[in-house]
Amino acid sequence: MHEKWMQLAIDNALKAWGHTSPNPHVGAVIVKDGEVIADGWHKKAGTHHAEKDAIAKAREAGREDELYGSTIYVTLEPCCTYGRTEPCTEWIMEAGISKVVYGCTDTNPEHAGRGFNYLLQAGVEIEGPILEEECLEINRFFFKWIDEQKPYVILKMAQTLDGKIATESGQSQWITGPEARFEVQKLRQGCDAIMVGAETIRQDNPSLNVREIENPRHPLPFIWTRNKLEGDYKVLSQDNKAEFCHAQSEEEWNAFLEEIGSREITSLLLEGGGWLASSALSAGIVDEVQFFIAPKILGGESSRSSVSGPNPLSLDEAIDLDSVKTKVCGKDILVIAKPKYK
Repeated sequence: MHEKWMQLAIDNALKAWGHTSPNPHVGAVIVKDGEVIADGWHKKAGTHHAEKDAIAKAREAGREDELYGSTIYVTLEPCCTYGRTEPCTEWIMEAGISKVVYGCTDTNPEHAGRGFNYLLQAGVEIEGPILEEECLEINRFFFKWIDEQKPYVILKMAQTLDGKIATESGQSQWITGPEARFEVQKLRQGCDAIMVGAETIRQDNPSLNVREIENPRHPLPFIWTRNKLEGDYKVLSQDNKAEFCHAQSEEEWNAFLEEIGSREITSLLLEGGGWLASSALSAGIVDEVQFFIAPKILGGESSRSSVSGPNPLSLDEAIDLDSVKTKVCGKDILVIAKPKYK
């Protein structure tokens, strides 16, 4: 039953996907005698945390007495410090909740393990981790930012089976189908910033915003280019005009990531093209790749590849991938993996 209730807490956390940054996504479920008393989730920075949200809902529903002796399932270790809101540990103890089942520990040095210690000293039972991998996954952006003060970087590509992202002339719409494109919209929703190369802007004139999703949150757009880009492009005419990135070397890329990390940007989505992909991979800054592969063969020596850059001389130069997962998106296949840098 632990996994059942924790999965419900995870589902709750994801209801606020993309809206909690720079805070983590957190969900909670309060259970007593095999019945859900209330559930909650963190909706955005500055609002109730998931534990407080669930407790408040129980009280509003007239079930406050049932909180005493109940169990709360929460995807992340309850916080124990004052910030924009009161510590969740205080709310749990005040409500009379007797047991906390957690998904994963908070790596934030201000919280890590301390929340558990407060609760144990107050006689609250602690159990976990439950579905730890899943709970870590939904907050991988937050943990990277907390640990390194730099955003988590995802490289996304839509390519044919033979690794092409566009024809020689630059035509690329649409390689993948509607299901894959909707997955990309959800990915954009979850990321604080998005980046494409200047050539992608010239060829596709993308808006780089979120579409087809209720209550969208648009990422901050960046254009990767060495030179100034001018013209009547959508991304330059929006209210929040795009910013520019000129990073080339590993040192320059890391300096750029540190700068935007200081601005509470916890995640960056790279969407192309091939030279941007090559530069980011060569600098070792990509934490995760998401390649959407369409069942098409384009061919052509001059067709554009998903990763460009200098030609390798040996297969030893290839970047191996770890933690590989696949997902079917209509007729397309999504491959998600983490680069292993030598």
